[in-house]
Amino acid sequence: KASKAISANYPAPSSAQCNSFLKGMSKGDISSAREAAMFLSNILWESDGLRAKEEYDCKDLPDWCAQNYKSTDDKSGQTYWGRGYIQLTWSYNYKAASEGLYGDDRLLDKPDQVATDEDTAWAVSFWFWKANVHSDPGVQQGNFGSSINKINGALECKGAAQDKAKKRYEMYKAVLPVFAPGEQPKESGCYN
Repeated sequence: KASKAISANYPAPSSAQCNSFLKGMSKGDISSAREAAMFLSNILWESDGLRAKEEYDCKDLPDWCAQNYKSTDDKSGQTYWGRGYIQLTWSYNYKAASEGLYGDDRLLDKPDQVATDEDTAWAVSFWFWKANVHSDPGVQQGNFGSSINKINGALECKGAAQDKAKKRYEMYKAVLPVFAPGEQPKESGCYN
C-alpha cells in the first residue's frame, strides 16, 4: 500500500523504505489505516517523496540556516535544521528525540546522523509522531489539519505558508483512499 500511495505523486520508493515504514508504525503508535495515511502524507511532503532527509535550502545555504535555526541550547559547532523524513528542527527537538530513542545526547552532539543514517531518519520521524502528533484529539478524530498543526502549525496553519498546508491536504486526499478505501478525508484543524 505504501508504495502505491507514494508512487501516485513521487517516484517509487525503495523496498527498504517501504519496509521501514511498515515496521515503524508501531513505534509511532500509529493505530489505524487513517493515521498511517496521515503520517505518510506528512512525511512525503516534508521529505519530497522520501527523497530528502535534509532541507534542500540548508544543504545549499548552510550559513543562512545555521543562523535561522539558532537557539541558546545549541552545541557549539552544530546546526539543527530540518533532517530526517519528518524534517526534525531545533536543538530541543534533537535533544528530546535523542533521549527518547537512545537515552543520551547523541543526536544533539551529531545532528547530521539524522540525515545520513536511514534507520535514524525513520526512528526520529516515528518518535516525533508518537511524542507530538499521535495523541492530539483532532488527529485521533481524523482531522488531517490537526496533524499539520502539530508538525508545522506556526508556519502553515497560523503563518504565511497556508498554501503549503493546503498542498499537504491534497497529498492526504490521494493517500487516504489507498489505506482506507471509502473513508472521507477531513481537512479541519489547521487553517480552517
